Amino acid sequence: MREQLLHLLFPHVCLVCQKLLLPEEEYCCSACKETFDPFRTSSEAEDALRQTVVSHFGDHFQFERAWCRYQFHKKSALQQVLHSMKYEGIFNLGKSLGRQLGEWMISEGDIGDIECIVPVPLHRLKKTERSYNQSEKIAEGLAQSLRQPVCSEFLVRKRYTVSQTGLSAQARQKNCEGAFLASKGVRGRHVLLVDDVVTTGATLAAAARALRASGAEKVSLAAVAVAAKE
Repeated sequence: MREQLLHLLFPHVCLVCQKLLLPEEEYCCSACKETFDPFRTSSEAEDALRQTVVSHFGDHFQFERAWCRYQFHKKSALQQVLHSMKYEGIFNLGKSLGRQLGEWMISEGDIGDIECIVPVPLHRLKKTERSYNQSEKIAEGLAQSLRQPVCSEFLVRKRYTVSQTGLSAQARQKNCEGAFLASKGVRGRHVLLVDDVVTTGATLAAAARALRASGAEKVSLAAVAVAAKE
């Protein structure tokens, strides 16, 4: 809460170290950002995400392509930044991270025939409590870079689920089973499904299953970070 109030009063300070930002810096100073753990290439990021998914789901969760910008480490500067975005009301940070992710995706080469961007939804009660969906904000930033529409209405969370934080991989999977419902608007489309952090892939797997059940031709994934093996 202290960091949230500080940033509201002094929006041009770093969310991590509270030092004054330079004109070219946004939300996080260069020194703190240097401590993030970025993937060197999009193929390296995709391999890491596929390994995470396969280790928990085998080959049962199929997707077309995948992009993640960073490896996520506990007690890191990146965790502090993402916490500010998710829980402390700094929602425009999601747009910034999404825009940066999209620019990196484009710089890494062909992004294929993606037709729409669909964020992992919050249940309406949780969205009312938080006032915004961080994945939706990331999707909005991605849309600015990729020039594709955000179609939040294509996927809803029909069942309230508890937070995945602290749950085992098996509990995460059970928590998300049957939680999502996709509209027929996804039929025949290549959908880019967006989340903030991928830990086991349980949320994305359940959401992708719903998209395919409603006729999505292809589902690709994008997230700011994937949990590192530690």
